[in-house]
Amino acid sequence: MRATYTYQDISLVPRKLSTIRSRKNIDLTFDLSFNGIPYKLRLPILPAPMDTICSVHMCRLLAGNQMLGMIHRFQSDEERLNGYRDLNAAGQDAIIAVGLDENTVINKFYNRGARLYIIDVANGFNTAVEPAIKYLQDLGNTFIICGNVDSREGFEYLAGLGVQAIRVGIGTGSMCTTSIMTGVGQGIVSSIRECKAVKDELQLKALIIADGGIRGAGDIAKALALGADLVMVGRLLAGTKEAEGNILKYEGKLYKAYRGSASFAVQQKGGKNPYYVEGDETIVEYKGGVQNILEQIEAGLRSSLSYMAARNITEFVTNSDYVIHHSRD
Repeated sequence: MRATYTYQDISLVPRKLSTIRSRKNIDLTFDLSFNGIPYKLRLPILPAPMDTICSVHMCRLLAGNQMLGMIHRFQSDEERLNGYRDLNAAGQDAIIAVGLDENTVINKFYNRGARLYIIDVANGFNTAVEPAIKYLQDLGNTFIICGNVDSREGFEYLAGLGVQAIRVGIGTGSMCTTSIMTGVGQGIVSSIRECKAVKDELQLKALIIADGGIRGAGDIAKALALGADLVMVGRLLAGTKEAEGNILKYEGKLYKAYRGSASFAVQQKGGKNPYYVEGDETIVEYKGGVQNILEQIEAGLRSSLSYMAARNITEFVTNSDYVIHHSRD
């Protein structure tokens, strides 16, 4: 048996003399352009497609920060399409989350100009995803995210199907109880390392999206240093003004709901019989506007890169080393 590691098990270690005088000189942008369509993200971060995270308000604010939001799939088709229409009217875009059998609504989004999609399933290492991937590919000029996978075999499988980006991590999110309910999953650090190794070995083009386990900017930095191209965050954005859901008051403090996509409430909301639940539900303290969160993340990443003598993320990956706090071999 091999040891498996999470972000809490490792720390980055500076090995190269830094000549960076100001964090302002650091470039955190990520080029997501495809098929001639320019998408340069201000930060290498995507929000999780969860119903208590990505409201249209969240998508709008992220777009205003040169980032991409998600139109999640846990609402009616009309609500989803209207939300995307409102973004389009403002000259903004978002990634559309879809399930495995949503060809009709995909057509409607595509006809309205949507080209970025995420096939939002728990297990991407399954032949059930193939028809949905092919359908989106046949539409033409689409960018497809799929997952989740937790191994080199899963990553190689989806990369072989031609998707542009793959969500890596099973059971690692704070609201995900998959590992508890099924016994499946490994530490997110081990997942990223495994998928990065096969990507380099076979020269695969698919991007790695580290998904789950992020508690702060330091964890985002670790994910990027390990080789993730993008990092998906949920809890960091939960409880903000722009996150979907009402503000609750309890014992004099303000809160908002936060729940996993496979939680009882979400499955019931989607019209499913929640006979098996792999997501948790909780409340998080109200944080105010998400702009402050984005600025905190940016500041943390700039500091991390400066420690590693890196002026951009490419240099960051090259220069970074890490140590494991304690061996569990």
